[in-house]
Amino acid sequence: MAGFPSVKKGNKLAEPARNPQKGVPLDKNQVSMLLTKHLGNVSKVADTLGCARQSIQRLLDNDPELAAIRTAARERFIDQLEQSVWERSLESNDTTLQLFLLKTQARSRGYDQDSMQNAAKDIATAAFDFIVNKSKNPAESSKQ
Repeated sequence: MAGFPSVKKGNKLAEPARNPQKGVPLDKNQVSMLLTKHLGNVSKVADTLGCARQSIQRLLDNDPELAAIRTAARERFIDQLEQSVWERSLESNDTTLQLFLLKTQARSRGYDQDSMQNAAKDIATAAFDFIVNKSKNPAESSKQ
């Protein structure tokens, strides 16, 4: 990994820093590049630089530009994950995944989770009432 400083703490590069050193200078460009590379994962950035996670978090809290880079990196990761899930739902017969996507992404087409749950509850209640109290069956009430 060219361009990254060698950290002499007995750690291999990108392993968790066992004894993070205080006062390690943090280069904003390097942190920015690592945030993008590690998809906004602050701990991985800190481990790569050999510093404490709190040091990176403090830098992000005080630098809106770096915070925006972290947010963009995380959004990109979510986009990639979404794409992967969409592809898997089309390639597989995983109906649970397909229903989940329809309920969360196709609400405007009538796949609203709440209304489906309410409909299922209404059907179950009606079936239970029918079994317990057959007098609600219109076919049986007309025989009397």
